[in-house]
Amino acid sequence: MPVKYGTKEWEEEYQKVVKERRKSHPKPIVPTPEWGQVFGEIVDGDAEYREAAKTWEGAVTLVLQAKPEVGLDEDVSVVLDLWHGDCRSVKILPKEEAAKAPYVMTGSIDTWKAVAKGKTDAIKATMLGKIKLKGNMANVVRHVKASKRLADCTGLFESVWPDELSKDEIKKFRADLKQFREQFGV
Repeated sequence: MPVKYGTKEWEEEYQKVVKERRKSHPKPIVPTPEWGQVFGEIVDGDAEYREAAKTWEGAVTLVLQAKPEVGLDEDVSVVLDLWHGDCRSVKILPKEEAAKAPYVMTGSIDTWKAVAKGKTDAIKATMLGKIKLKGNMANVVRHVKASKRLADCTGLFESVWPDELSKDEIKKFRADLKQFREQFGV
């Protein structure tokens, strides 16, 4: 039975599990909770992002759409708690909770990878409909430097994308993600 989201127990267990998973995953797989935590630390420590986002207020949810052939059997909602240049946390949250963020950006894992690798601009991908945005687009455009730097931060640490995994690694990734979903109700 999953730990109930929104409780102290959920938060404590989440942090404990992520800490354990980071030990065994020095090169985290996108979009696992350990990847989220490393991403959050990179963003929070990035002076360029901090300056560009000093007037940004509000959480952003990145939804990576399901792609079963790479082990993503369901959408994954990664929530970035962003406030005035600080990245207070990055977590995988239950869909219902993640959808409450003021900004929800939904795209395929292929689109997110292209953004992270610098092959596609997130704002252009949004304008072209490759990323669907729920939220105030004018505010996103007003903070375009922060948005771009946030995307750039995904390339500042080593990570692995699910489509880069071998068949055996995909099986393990799928099983790990399933276990995490069951434990945390995400």
